Order: sequence, then C-alpha cells, then structure tokens
Amino acid sequence: MRNASVAMALLALCVSTTAFAGLNPNITLPLHAKVSGFEPCNGYLPVNCLPPEQGGVPPVVTIPAGPAAVWLLAYNHQNLAGVQTAFEWPGWAITFGLWDCQGGQLNAVTPGGSGGPTAGSITTAFNCVTDGLLAPIGRMFFQPAGNPTCIQQVESSFPFGNHVIDCSLATDIILLNGQGFQQRLGKVCVGAGGIDACRAVVAVEPTTWGQIKTQYN
Repeated sequence: MRNASVAMALLALCVSTTAFAGLNPNITLPLHAKVSGFEPCNGYLPVNCLPPEQGGVPPVVTIPAGPAAVWLLAYNHQNLAGVQTAFEWPGWAITFGLWDCQGGQLNAVTPGGSGGPTAGSITTAFNCVTDGLLAPIGRMFFQPAGNPTCIQQVESSFPFGNHVIDCSLATDIILLNGQGFQQRLGKVCVGAGGIDACRAVVAVEPTTWGQIKTQYN
C-alpha cells in the first residue's frame, strides 16, 4: 500500500494539471556541502537548521574547489511526500547522485549531464514525512571542471516548476515561471554567495504593505 501511495505521489509530481494549496506553504529546500567523495544519507549531521538559541547548526554553504558532496534537504514542512527542483553547477562536473534518503523513495528524473532546468531536475516521491525535522532528500557528488563557482537551484522545466506535494497530493509551489521565493532554495559556492535557506519566507500581503507605507507618510 505504501509503494502504491508513493507511486501516486510521483505521478502527481510529474503530470498534475491542477494545483491545490498544500500543507507546506513555507517549505524551504536547503543545501549542505561537505568536502568528500562519498557520503551516506546521514552524513549531513549535525546540521539541523534550528535557530542559534535552540542549538542550531546551519548548513555549510561555502566550500573550496575540490571533491564535494551536496545534500538536498527539506525544512519548514509538516506533511511532505514529494519534491521537485532543479540544479545548475557551472564549473563543476557531477559524478553521480543518490536519491534514497527517505522511506519508499521513487524518482522520475534525477540530475545529470550539464545540469539546468531539464537535465538538472530531480522529481522524487517518498513515504509521508510528518515529524517536521530537517529531512534529507538525497545527495550529489561533484568534481571541479574548470572554474567552479556555485551549485544552486534553478527553476525546473517540468510541470509546476519547483514545488512539493503533501501526503494528500496537494501542491505548494516554490518557484514557477520566475515567480516565487528564490530565498527558499539553498545554494553553495566557492567563496561568497551561499544561501542556507533554513528560514521560512512568508509573502507580504498587499494590505500589510499598505500599513507599512502609512508609517512613512
């Protein structure tokens, strides 16, 4: 039954034509990097994305130019069954990726080749996750190939762009047609520019903007 549920979730990620708001409206997809040629799923620990006052350990988003493992993680979620995003990696070469960090995980496409919105996409579904903890989705392994810069998420070319589904197959879009919240997508770099994407990003409603503006009139 669980395998059937995961297969349905994967199908929902791939071919959905109607989006219903899901249970993860503020989800973020952090990245964490480590100088390494191979790592198990739990190799990202003790990273937890918690605030400093709660003993937080943030992801590493600045790395030297060398062999690197990069985890895709999910945070600020409460009811998660699938993830779609995409990656680009100028100056790097991907050696392989492993997308097996959640129970029952199935993958429709995985990042490869030169990356980008199509070749760099991951579409993956898994058993329902409801604990709200930082969740590893998978990891990729890179080698420098020229002048390595940043390994970052871009908008997937597959239906609904970058989004997640909850356990009832409802959709929360992170980035679609250039609209959304890029701050929710992690980024690791050689040098400055990395984004840990641990903190939720909430839209400012127009009425809120109006209230802010009145304070300066």
